[in-house]
Amino acid sequence: MSMKTIDPLSWATIQPVVDALLAADLTGEQLAGWLRQWSDLEAQLNEFSFRAYRAMTEDTTDAEAEKRFLYVVEELDPKSRVASQSLKEKLLAADTSQLPPTASQMLQRFRAEAELFREVNIPLFTELDRLGNEFNKIMGAMTVELEGETQTMQQIQKLWSSPDRDVRSRAWRASLDRFLQDRTALNALFLKMLPLRRQIARNAGKDSFVEYVWQQYGRFDYSPADCRTFHAAIEQEVVPLVRKWRARHQEQLGIASLRPWDLDVDPQSRPALAPFSDAAELEAGGQRMFDQVDPVLGERYTQMRDGYLDLGSRQGKAPGGYCGGMFVAKVPYIFMNAVGTHDDVQTLLHEGGHAFHFMESAAHNDLIWNYDGPMEFCEVASMAMELLAAPYLDQASGGFYSSADARRARAEHLLKTLTFLPYMAVVDAFQHWVYSEASDDVSAADLDAKWGELWDRFMVGEDWSGLGAEKLTGWHRKMHIFTTPLYYIEYGLAELGALQVWRNALQDQAGAVAQYRSALALGNTRSLSQLFAAAGATFGFDRATVGELARLVDAHLEQLEA
Repeated sequence: MSMKTIDPLSWATIQPVVDALLAADLTGEQLAGWLRQWSDLEAQLNEFSFRAYRAMTEDTTDAEAEKRFLYVVEELDPKSRVASQSLKEKLLAADTSQLPPTASQMLQRFRAEAELFREVNIPLFTELDRLGNEFNKIMGAMTVELEGETQTMQQIQKLWSSPDRDVRSRAWRASLDRFLQDRTALNALFLKMLPLRRQIARNAGKDSFVEYVWQQYGRFDYSPADCRTFHAAIEQEVVPLVRKWRARHQEQLGIASLRPWDLDVDPQSRPALAPFSDAAELEAGGQRMFDQVDPVLGERYTQMRDGYLDLGSRQGKAPGGYCGGMFVAKVPYIFMNAVGTHDDVQTLLHEGGHAFHFMESAAHNDLIWNYDGPMEFCEVASMAMELLAAPYLDQASGGFYSSADARRARAEHLLKTLTFLPYMAVVDAFQHWVYSEASDDVSAADLDAKWGELWDRFMVGEDWSGLGAEKLTGWHRKMHIFTTPLYYIEYGLAELGALQVWRNALQDQAGAVAQYRSALALGNTRSLSQLFAAAGATFGFDRATVGELARLVDAHLEQLEA
């Protein structure tokens, strides 16, 4: 079945294929072929849906792109959900004992998903997708006028690292003022989303949306209680180190207190790193670095350069960055908003890791459900690539920087790795509270207050005096809270996995890369803890694990600072 056989305006051409699959005999050797046919259908539906999403995010002002995206959300997805549930039930009722061991994880996920399914929830998911599109439109429309020039939010954030404190202060305030202009709209949007998510959980017989998401996301290897253990470990082991580095940063800058606009500036007041001038330079530099990490990965990136990269920032483009898969073509696509900063280099490396995960797993697994992996390990693929590519940041190795600037870039990245973990704890703890403890009549003021409480607990060494509204509405600026609820702990857990891959690479770079690629090739055919082990890491988030890795980062920062 080719893409041409699917009419984008009608389900009529898809339903006969679904009906044939539902009518098929699954006895004996029929099952494996049946699964491949279903996988092919899912690949085509996924690719069509992703193309619609891609077009919408590339230009949030394109009415035709929005129309196609809403067709997917309002017409295609609801029918696909029903069909998928029927096919899962048929499979789970069959004798699956003849399937290979690589199918066990897939079947476990199918059982969890099938148990959650309620047809009454389909229109609620549709409405949430529509509201998510509204969030993207609000964010995509944000621009700032500064010194007579209109800039995107990504472009103005480049000034946050200016050595001139007045410049970065004005840029930071202008950015936050622009967010505050949409404070009422963003509050209203989230307070529409929240009861829909709670209702979805109740309809599925779950006590909370947290419980629902745990099963929906297939989080079989850890519990919500483990997240609280992780938060506490970060507070005990990472926060004191962040406090140390914040204090040193303030001392080096020679300022009375460290304000939010001082966090991204170089402590020696050097100009911000400027690795490239346009997206074409970033794209070419990425090629050189990936070639150095591994020639095969370099070849895979070359394939993506033929129409599967959209790297530069522009007005009307949705914010952020992501990697998505073309499941028929088996080629991933990277979307980001580069403006010439080192963060852009890190984003390309990060999304490149996701892309390689998709390509490695697709090359070694013939069913769509076995591509990629558990979300926590997907983020290991991306975060580990940032660290595995770090030795090649200098121009002598094909990267973007002089030797001194490459050293500085590595230090900036490691410090952000350290400071990210407390921020992750804020985001994750906030969402746990929202979905399991907050009252049904929770208000925007309640949400602000909880965010502020958690910020004060984890985010140390920063002076937010006189900036109450800016601090309390920080949850507005986190896309995941609006569009992918309770998806953030993955980044923290994955950071621990990525740091262990890096620890291995410090002893044997080639060996660590080979082990990393082997783990990616397993796709979604192993449990989360098994995938960590395949990559040379232990799946753990206790105080001992967190402390060891935090001290490793701290020690390397001291070496780079020497």
